[in-house]
Amino acid sequence: MFDEFDRKVYAAGRHVFDAGDIGDCAYLIVEGQIEVVIHENGQESRISLMGAGEMFGEIALIDQKPRTATVRALERTVLVPIQRSLVDDLLAKSDPILRHLLLVILERFRNQVTTIPSQHLFSPAQSDQHAVLKKEVTRKLSLAHAITRALTHEEFRLYYQPICNLEHGHIAGIEALIRWEHPVKGLISPMDFLPLAEQTKQIREIGLWTLDRACRDWTSLKSITKVDHPFVSVNLSALQLTSSTLVEDVKAVIHKYNMPPKELKLELTETVMVESPEEALKILNKLISLGITLALDDYGTGHSGLDYLQRYPIGTMKIDRSFAAYVAKSPQSLEIVRSSIALAHSLGMNVVAEGIETEDVRALLIELECEFGQGWLFDKASPLNDLIARYGQTQ
Repeated sequence: MFDEFDRKVYAAGRHVFDAGDIGDCAYLIVEGQIEVVIHENGQESRISLMGAGEMFGEIALIDQKPRTATVRALERTVLVPIQRSLVDDLLAKSDPILRHLLLVILERFRNQVTTIPSQHLFSPAQSDQHAVLKKEVTRKLSLAHAITRALTHEEFRLYYQPICNLEHGHIAGIEALIRWEHPVKGLISPMDFLPLAEQTKQIREIGLWTLDRACRDWTSLKSITKVDHPFVSVNLSALQLTSSTLVEDVKAVIHKYNMPPKELKLELTETVMVESPEEALKILNKLISLGITLALDDYGTGHSGLDYLQRYPIGTMKIDRSFAAYVAKSPQSLEIVRSSIALAHSLGMNVVAEGIETEDVRALLIELECEFGQGWLFDKASPLNDLIARYGQTQ
């Protein structure tokens, strides 16, 4: 039986798994208590008692061997299942030597754990380190499970932030930004879950959901713009860019909502194109052929910006807030922004400056011939209905 958060609930006495069962997942204990028992020479022996906050079944999860013990609930127990696919994705991205060492250690652990008392497995210092590591691993695996649930239960939301023409302030475009409205923890920042989603490859599904939702909302969003060529910007992750289905996925979404391709802008960071530059170039050119435009986000924060600008079909440069917000205070930032805008224009790109919060910064950017700006001076990121309510159907 599952509860409202897709957690498994076991009554007292019910077996979670038996020795010999397939080791297809691990479990985090949310509440309750379980016992781990083994059978030798017809006798049953308890080797462990575990309660809330602890994890079990993780060894079989990694080495994929059958269960070596039986686990049953001693009272009503709630468990979060951690599927093997999550760990497989994490292991696939780790160093082969580390994977090999891990499997060797697990094999030795299996051979010794039934004969060595658990309190003798680690020194006090090792036990402390293990406890800290265990807590962090438990948090990440629990979050990964919650991300899967969030996708199926519509817990993710898109917030939209206007991108404005600097001279007259009219909304020229809108960036889609994901948020997570967790049923217990409330609003979760993307910085708290997107890095993990990248590691577990859940980012591909999240990215496709974001693209679909932004294109679905575009008809309403477009009504608050007042320029000839409005656009909605959607961020593209590194894993999406290496997906063989990306171009077809994008094509299907814009066709689904009858959206003009020229009104969709995909934002990439420099790191998105690092792992497979040649493959990235092929895919980006295919996206351009659909009529979509590309933006290089966070320009100035990476180490190879110039290379990407000349190598890839970028139409918009987005200057990172760490430079744009300080053009009125820092001569260095001012010169960086000045030269970046000039470079972008020489390559046929337009420019969006991020993090604009004051009229002084806006005035300087206009003087530097920056076309667009984004930041709290114009508006914060908001849910669709809030944005429509503020601006109405026309600007």
